[in-house]
Amino acid sequence: MPTILNFDLGTTYFKCCLFDERGELLAVHRAAPPIEHPLKDQGENRWELPVEGFRAAIRAGVAGVGKASPAGLRDVAGVGFATQANSFCLLDAKDEPLTPLILWPDERAGEFAEAMRAIAALPGFRARTGVPELVPVFMAAKLLWLQRHERAAWARATRVSLISDYLTLWLTGERMTDAGVAGLSGMADVRTLKWLPDVLGQVRLRDGMLSRIVRPGTVAGPVMDHAADALGLPRGCRFVIGSLDQYAGAIGAGNISAGGVSETTGTVLAAVRCAASVDPGAASGEYQGPSFREGAYYRMSFGSTSANLLEWYQKQLPDGPTFESLGEAAAMVEPGAGGLKVKARADLEKSLCAGVPGAEAIRGSSNERGQVTRAIMEAVAFALRDHLAVLCADGPAKEVRSTGGAARSPLWMQIKADVVGLPFAATVCPEPTSLGAAILTGAGLGWGTVEELAGRWVRTRPACVPDAARHAMYQRLGSPVVP
Repeated sequence: MPTILNFDLGTTYFKCCLFDERGELLAVHRAAPPIEHPLKDQGENRWELPVEGFRAAIRAGVAGVGKASPAGLRDVAGVGFATQANSFCLLDAKDEPLTPLILWPDERAGEFAEAMRAIAALPGFRARTGVPELVPVFMAAKLLWLQRHERAAWARATRVSLISDYLTLWLTGERMTDAGVAGLSGMADVRTLKWLPDVLGQVRLRDGMLSRIVRPGTVAGPVMDHAADALGLPRGCRFVIGSLDQYAGAIGAGNISAGGVSETTGTVLAAVRCAASVDPGAASGEYQGPSFREGAYYRMSFGSTSANLLEWYQKQLPDGPTFESLGEAAAMVEPGAGGLKVKARADLEKSLCAGVPGAEAIRGSSNERGQVTRAIMEAVAFALRDHLAVLCADGPAKEVRSTGGAARSPLWMQIKADVVGLPFAATVCPEPTSLGAAILTGAGLGWGTVEELAGRWVRTRPACVPDAARHAMYQRLGSPVVP
């Protein structure tokens, strides 16, 4: 039976998944890339991944999946990916890396905040790019930083390679980039799928330095023989361009038609709504990008009040409780969590929660784990409500599809339904982002359209229906998030 191999190029670890032609997950392996934080002792927040470390993590993921699958990798027909945006490296004329991969959370380019505002003020910027604003974590700012501070490397650079572009180049020799990732750089037109000359001029990029933009599901070509041999893949398997991870998660949740809504509660909180057009008057905080098919788009709102709050809290507890045990404790607490309040994500690295030594992220009179956990869950649910309000200003959704680690918690799903006032349904597949990438890969292989494959492969659990009384109570209480 033919299979699909997919990489989810996450920020903290890569997931390598193997699916069969029925969309069933056969194996998964997680590999942590060796991310480095140079100058951390000097207070700088840099995120770098050596390119060889990137390759090593990919090799480890493939090897791990091969060992976990009874049939190994012999039946792999296609390879694809889901990826992060605004993470890149510079390449020379021989495609050798001149820099490590500079990842999107890297904050070295703060000095170019004004330059980013100037670019965002270009005529029609938001309507063309779908990006409401540019800030220094975007690739554009870091390119300016490299020109100022790494002049020798910049002088030799002939290519700017996004992280998934590098994977494509390594395995196929082709220079292609996913349209959604290109759009989220703020340097591409999301309707024409072309790089914008006026924006590139502001960042001083020469013609041809960026890869050709294509839609997700485009076949890049066969995996080169030497690359297939090195990874243990069958010769002749094809490589298919994937998509931005949040959009892949939407596809993996079955959110593929205009009006559909999905959310991911993971390292970040992201909500995605499918649309039939780009809205030039979109609200601040709403990002828009191209879909897998012409004439379709996604709209996205995201923020940092997410499951990372609960993960950080769990790591501070001396006995290292499981998330399941924390959820069980939270289920014993009444809605409202006794009035506990959660501070914004900006304060997280300096604080945590009341009652934990040296911590201040949650205000209140109790430090019981159930209350703290419930307060976090409710805070994230209210943050999600705000994101959905941005995306659904013209009318509410009928249902929200949920992905991410938090979708495994029935309590958290019910809290979201009660706060937002809509049914929430989680996917059966535990890796919906990788499933979405697999659907794109399968479509590229000719196994069916994206719509057909999503219809066959995406299954959901029974929806959590909002309780009217609890919804009304949450509306009275208001958000527990404080500045």
